[in-house]
Amino acid sequence: MYKNKDWLRNKYINEGLNCTQIGVIVDRDPKTVWSWVKKFNIPTRSRGADSSPGTFAKGHKKGVGRIHSEATKDKIREKCIERGAVPYLNNEGNHWLKGVKGKNNPSWRGGLTPERQSVYSSKKWVKAVKIVWKRDNAICQNCGKKHNDNKNRGSFHIHHIVSFQNKSTQTEPSNLILLCRKCHLWVHSKKNINKKFIKKS
Repeated sequence: MYKNKDWLRNKYINEGLNCTQIGVIVDRDPKTVWSWVKKFNIPTRSRGADSSPGTFAKGHKKGVGRIHSEATKDKIREKCIERGAVPYLNNEGNHWLKGVKGKNNPSWRGGLTPERQSVYSSKKWVKAVKIVWKRDNAICQNCGKKHNDNKNRGSFHIHHIVSFQNKSTQTEPSNLILLCRKCHLWVHSKKNINKKFIKKS
């Protein structure tokens, strides 16, 4: 267990442990241990000076991760060629993944894309969102907060009045309303006793 400044100094200076290793002993993250080291004015080692397990050796080229052997590089190259990733640009100058859909795309998960994700990436949804933002003047329709104020930017949501589960109104602008995050959470909470902005169908 972490005891005090002397205990920490001994672990860091005398035993040469790094913040990650001390963190394991005291069940804390390395950043917390680092903050203790700084707080107690314990002289720190320069970055890259550590050669303990789990750290890069001194002189390791900055920005470079694991250094693979030539044999490993050849295996990786073969796999890339196999799946069509090399060369990464095709004859038209496009990235090899552009237009690769379905089972041939490395992100393929067996066609189990969640419905919500599928709707939110559709052209219908994008069009509906533009209509709602324009119609509601980028203002929360519950509290009147303006999205264009710097402090409110990025905190607005599109709310479904009739639940998303009703497929016929999922992308219907008349069923959508612009709310700030706080009001959206309130609408879906128990505090909304009168079920404002919520309809069964």
